[in-house]
Amino acid sequence: MNKTKRILYILEKLSTQDRVCVKELASYLGFSVKTIQNDFKKDIKPHFGERLNKVGDCYFLLKREQFYDLFQHNHKTSKEFLRLLSIVDVKLYNQFKKEHSELIKGLKLDSSTIYQIENSPYEELNSNNKKIIEQIEECIYQQNYINVTYRDNFYYAHCIPLKILYLKDNWYLALLTTNNIDNNTIFKKLRINFIEKVQKTKIPPINFKSDHTEKLKAELFLKNIQSPYSNMNQPTYQVRLRVSKEVARFFKSKKYLKSQKILETLKNGDILVIYEISHELEIIPLIQQWIPYVYVVEPLELKEKIAKNIEQFAKGL
Repeated sequence: MNKTKRILYILEKLSTQDRVCVKELASYLGFSVKTIQNDFKKDIKPHFGERLNKVGDCYFLLKREQFYDLFQHNHKTSKEFLRLLSIVDVKLYNQFKKEHSELIKGLKLDSSTIYQIENSPYEELNSNNKKIIEQIEECIYQQNYINVTYRDNFYYAHCIPLKILYLKDNWYLALLTTNNIDNNTIFKKLRINFIEKVQKTKIPPINFKSDHTEKLKAELFLKNIQSPYSNMNQPTYQVRLRVSKEVARFFKSKKYLKSQKILETLKNGDILVIYEISHELEIIPLIQQWIPYVYVVEPLELKEKIAKNIEQFAKGL
């Protein structure tokens, strides 16, 4: 069997089966695993692009029919998805709407006549940023170590990518480094907008295993992270605020930080709210945003810091 016939056979299997696996194809066709891998990498992947996906040793195609089937038979989910897209990424939604105008009309979802979003909650990413995010997604999923070229010629080698984070309107990559230790930690949060290049390494994913102590520590921290200033290597402490009745309803209807808990409603309508933080900058912007309706009850050090900030601000007026 020559190369052309071999690739045609693989394409036939991709179109008729849920997935095809490299080792099975190699065994059946009588070629090496490396040959079949090269067929996918050099000949098949460039043609199908993002529609061809890989899980472990196997490939599968995202079929256009499956995509349309979702939208045609689950209108509620489709409308919720497109509504969210129209709010958080207007450019992408407008492109989708232009390419699929009949679908938008059928769902009765021309959001431009309903919503007016002046400030997108998402940091705008250029084409290189988006490409880097796609590379990171793949490396996290496939458990690949990566090398990261960061701004100002910083270079992080043989990193374990953990999560893509969205914190306070910006995108971050949480990772563990092997060649850079700052403040006794190998955990870092890098702004994706400042990442210049990401490369896979050939190191086997030994430390992706769940018994890696530093990785377990980082994963636990990421479950509770609430701000870019959250610090994995600092103990948390409690902050107690008194929120006046004039704005209490906002704190009752929205969690400004993940750890927010309403402790008590006082007789005059004020409420006591507590937070668990590891860095003062997690909470200071929130407090200063709500002055004079929010007061620091404890800790005393934070109360004094806020008072000093107000004093310095007043001097600048």
